Amino acid sequence: MKKIWMIAAAAALLMTVTACGAGDVGGVSSKSASSTSAVSSAPAMRQSSVSDSLKGLQTYLTGNGVLSGDATEMRADVIGAKDGVRYQFSYNGKNNVTAEFYEYKVGSLNSTAQEVLNSVKKNGKFTLMGQQMNASLSDSGKYLMIYKDSVSKQENQAYADKVLKLFKSFKS
Repeated sequence: MKKIWMIAAAAALLMTVTACGAGDVGGVSSKSASSTSAVSSAPAMRQSSVSDSLKGLQTYLTGNGVLSGDATEMRADVIGAKDGVRYQFSYNGKNNVTAEFYEYKVGSLNSTAQEVLNSVKKNGKFTLMGQQMNASLSDSGKYLMIYKDSVSKQENQAYADKVLKLFKSFKS
């Protein structure tokens, strides 16, 4: 009986650690984003050069200099999404930015996806494992972003605004 409880506890711990945005679990290697360059408003890479997919979104944001480092695959099904990735990198701090991106199958949303997307549309956040997660939807409604920056400098907010602007307008 003890073995069953230990296995159940280990499974619960594993779900907590791998859940979308439930906290920083570390171990993500990243390169520093440039913190000395000015935040430009004109995108360097055009949307027409990438596909309308999570991979295309990543390429677009990376090509426009707002993402760096390696993507870590996330458990997208926890929030009803098709796919998800997480980036952790530095911008005016040390590993202070965490950006998660999720792709939804808009034509065939399950009840979890509908609940998450409706909550984000209405409140700009959704509940995951008892925590309120701030999130944004792309204008197309196909992509969700969770963006956190532990540094609250004015330059960091301008950078976050640039990321949000590029994200929201992707393939809209």
